Amino acid sequence: MEELIKIAAVVVATAVGFTIAGVAGFGGGVVALPVLVWVFGVREAIPILSISQLLSTASRVWLHRDGINWPVVRYFALGALPMSVLGSFIFISIDTSVLVRILGVMMLLFVVYTRMPIGRDFAMKLWGFAPLGAATGFGSAFLGIPGPFAAVFYLAYGLAAGAYIGTSSLGMGMIQVPKLIIFGADGLLTLRVLLLGIGLGAIAAGAAYLGKLILRKVPEKVFPRIITTLLLVSGIVFLVRG
Repeated sequence: MEELIKIAAVVVATAVGFTIAGVAGFGGGVVALPVLVWVFGVREAIPILSISQLLSTASRVWLHRDGINWPVVRYFALGALPMSVLGSFIFISIDTSVLVRILGVMMLLFVVYTRMPIGRDFAMKLWGFAPLGAATGFGSAFLGIPGPFAAVFYLAYGLAAGAYIGTSSLGMGMIQVPKLIIFGADGLLTLRVLLLGIGLGAIAAGAAYLGKLILRKVPEKVFPRIITTLLLVSGIVFLVRG
């Protein structure tokens, strides 16, 4: 019975999280990661999530391909790719209990961040996506999730709806590639991890399509509240479990 509950929790968290990501551009990892850590442990959870994120972002990129802003993608990749490599090397060498506590602290910091009035009068410059990519790439590789903070900067640049989702998803998808190469070289991509990642990735890809269908039909203010609540709960859980 316990195994069935865990399987159901993983499937539901993946479907809900990546549906939110399909609408809001983020949230898949935030929702799914705590459940994956609970069921599989942090060493398997982050590689599994990386595979599913790669498939999910690929589907979102395809669904919103017409609105992709390529200059933004290039600057983002300039910072993101090398820092995702660095973050991955740190991940494979750090103690897991420390990592879980760092995840908890980072999630609580994201809650504080989302409550700040940043972005109200902020105009994002194109060159700013290089350092944003660096921070996002490192956070994604080291902590498993980039956090929703990047969305603020995409929106501040003037990207919205499909253009924002397609552009940010392509950037996030590229980050997963060097992560998975390093995870594979370190032996973290076992057959079990690959199968779980692909299976959850298929669910995530379907959820991305569902997200596109409901895009703009749900008030935008609902999603930040959902993410803030999930970050708060997940951060506390990680601190307690660490």
